[in-house]
Amino acid sequence: MQLANGEFAINGYRFGCGHNLQVKELQATSIRWRVQDQPNPVGDNILVGRDFGDPQPIKLGIYARGETAVETAQAAAEFANAWAAARDRKPGDESVLEIGIHGRTVRAYGRPRDLDIDDTEIFARKHADGTAVFDRTDGLFYGDPDNGGGGQVTLSITPPQSAGIRSPMRSPIVTLKGGIRQGIVTNTGLRPTSDVTITIHSTVSRPIVGGDGWEIELGTSLAYDRSVTIDARRRTVTRDDGVSLAGKLTRKSRLDQIIVPAGASEFTFRGISPDGSASATIRWGSAHTSLGA
Repeated sequence: MQLANGEFAINGYRFGCGHNLQVKELQATSIRWRVQDQPNPVGDNILVGRDFGDPQPIKLGIYARGETAVETAQAAAEFANAWAAARDRKPGDESVLEIGIHGRTVRAYGRPRDLDIDDTEIFARKHADGTAVFDRTDGLFYGDPDNGGGGQVTLSITPPQSAGIRSPMRSPIVTLKGGIRQGIVTNTGLRPTSDVTITIHSTVSRPIVGGDGWEIELGTSLAYDRSVTIDARRRTVTRDDGVSLAGKLTRKSRLDQIIVPAGASEFTFRGISPDGSASATIRWGSAHTSLGA
């Protein structure tokens, strides 16, 4: 979604700059760690251990305003309804908070949580203050691939070639070979990103998609009218009809290893596609530590 500078969206509902529900304060960049540091039991100083990112909530100071008190009340009500929509989500489902900044749109993943609006002035005046808290499941901000904040590449598979028949023939007789195509891309983000989705389309058996340091293989076949989407950040593998194919991943396939590093990298796609129609589309959102970059 393309947002103006200072414009926000929660699950598609827009607010902020240009809307009756405005944002007057924003605390979005906050870095915290869960650490394993321990005092040295036999001497001076501290023994440092592993650090784990501890995502901090995004805090918004908001206010509703309109030409009339009725418009102000309506703006506050619409925002509250959008903010409360997460109540119907299932475990593991996330909301997306989008923020427009200097021609870019960045996304934060998590859930809308606390919302407090001071309704005192809503009866007769045209102003109502409040605060909103968005709990994050991920400490990074991600760009929108549709608006220059990431990228996309589609890899086709080479048609199968005849492998010939050699004597003596042994069962099973195989006369087709899988193809392989490679794609070199550039991630303009400053950090590696795990906000990656891979969508495999059309007729293919045992498709394999790989990148720098990882490889994902599905031990199954897709029909010509089917597709499967692998969401690395959410750790899901879903066919287009909603069926989970996570159980079809081979043992060497690790969703938590799928990343697109900063700078140049290479993707590969291979498998058995008798008619050569199979393709794999890889999309990623660039990763950022703060709203600045």
